[in-house]
Amino acid sequence: MDKGSEKCDDLDSEATNAETQQEDETAQLRDKLLRLTAEFDNFRKRSIREKEEYRKFAVEQIITELLEVYDNFERAIASAKQTDNIESVVKGVDMVFRQFASILEKEGLQRIECHGAAFDPHLHEAIMHVEHPEHEENTVVEVCKPGYYLHSKVIRPAMVAVSKKPETGGE
Repeated sequence: MDKGSEKCDDLDSEATNAETQQEDETAQLRDKLLRLTAEFDNFRKRSIREKEEYRKFAVEQIITELLEVYDNFERAIASAKQTDNIESVVKGVDMVFRQFASILEKEGLQRIECHGAAFDPHLHEAIMHVEHPEHEENTVVEVCKPGYYLHSKVIRPAMVAVSKKPETGGE
């Protein structure tokens, strides 16, 4: 064999080895990509499942507390049907209401205080404008339906009546 032929064989052999290495590396990377994709998919499914379980547990706790309120309302209704003493019925319903409000407050619910405040579209929903000479324009003069925060997020804006300047009838 001559030296030129040996060099060609060596180059062919090196090229074949390089190709084989690249194919092996590509196969390894492809396998790694498939495993990582499967792991991520499993992680995503597990995260969704865990979030759902957490939500159910959180709901279970609040429902358990509200069951006491539910039981007290049932007792109040039964008691109201058997008595003519309206004052005791009102007192009982008021106690149940305070228990209910206490649970909601403990969970982070707060009423939006807005009577007399400047109208804020993030906190209020204006359902009517009324002429009100004693208040500046765009002042909340009546709360038709209270609004609420849950922690710091507005979950229901207050439905309010907002003052406007009196129309002058100058003819």
